[in-house]
Amino acid sequence: MDTSALGRRLMVFLCLGIWLPGCLPYSCQPQPNEALYPSDSLSRQVAEETPTDTLRRRWQTGGTKAHPLVHPRTVRFVEGGGLAVSDVERNSVFRFGADGRLVREIGGEGFRTPYLIGTRGDTLVVFNAESNRIDRVVDGRREGPSVSYERPAPETLVYMLATDTTMYAKVVGQNTDSFVARLGADAQPTSRAPLRGPHWRYAGFLRAWGDTLVSLSGFRPAVDMLPRGFRDGTTPDSLALMGFDSPMLERRYAFGQGDVTEAPLLSPAAAPVGNMLFVLNLRPGWIQIDAYDRRGRLQRRLVERNDETNPNFYPLDLDARRTEDGYVFAVAIRSPEPRLKVLEWRAR
Repeated sequence: MDTSALGRRLMVFLCLGIWLPGCLPYSCQPQPNEALYPSDSLSRQVAEETPTDTLRRRWQTGGTKAHPLVHPRTVRFVEGGGLAVSDVERNSVFRFGADGRLVREIGGEGFRTPYLIGTRGDTLVVFNAESNRIDRVVDGRREGPSVSYERPAPETLVYMLATDTTMYAKVVGQNTDSFVARLGADAQPTSRAPLRGPHWRYAGFLRAWGDTLVSLSGFRPAVDMLPRGFRDGTTPDSLALMGFDSPMLERRYAFGQGDVTEAPLLSPAAAPVGNMLFVLNLRPGWIQIDAYDRRGRLQRRLVERNDETNPNFYPLDLDARRTEDGYVFAVAIRSPEPRLKVLEWRAR
């Protein structure tokens, strides 16, 4: 067997986070024990009392016959209302217009498991997780020199974020220290915030929420927060998402008690806009987005109309933008069919 090819495949798996403990909702075995953490029980009650609004579909696409989406992983709104989507199997970046029309697929540019980590004007910032390289893409072409990020260990999972002025990296590892780092122009850490406790608690993207850096956690109904200019050694503050409800909360409790071996994945992504944090809440066949205020209190449950349950439904990423009468959301979906879906919420 070609050992170099095997190594590349292993790196892809590591970058995609498959090594983390956990299971998707409805892929785990049913959990008969109905016990909950008291905080989850209260959150479920809050959710039941929170108004629910309907997400209306604007459009959806799987790409074209010549340029199909295969494994869409990250999505970002770009200037003019269009969208960019990275595909980690095709090793390319798709650009769609505001109407869902495919503008171009950018490939053959040395992309290796590309993640979209930010936009700077008309520039897309891309982290190639397999090659640990950061690129800037303008009008379908790489621009300027690439920047390398030195991964602390091959088996670590790295989440990156590029704001208008700064880059950040979150490193999560089972056998290494986990931390969030603020990076200089050369992608070297200028300060670190340690993430203490089990590594699985910190698996999730980084997001900028005003002057705050938000570290998402897919396996917990909480986020960790830091000032964007945090100093070395700063300890993140944890913000519980009061009102987060999931059919997998019972399994979350069972995992905490040691009764099951895998933590359930509750949320793969979130997107802050203004004073709201929109959290993608995994459901079996339809999109649900929970809207939280700055205190972490649930304000609205936004639910896509659905006709049937599908346990293989797996959205991976979310982005959001304010409109004149509400919000628009873009969701990258891996299965049962690779798809980009755009929905809107007309806030009252």
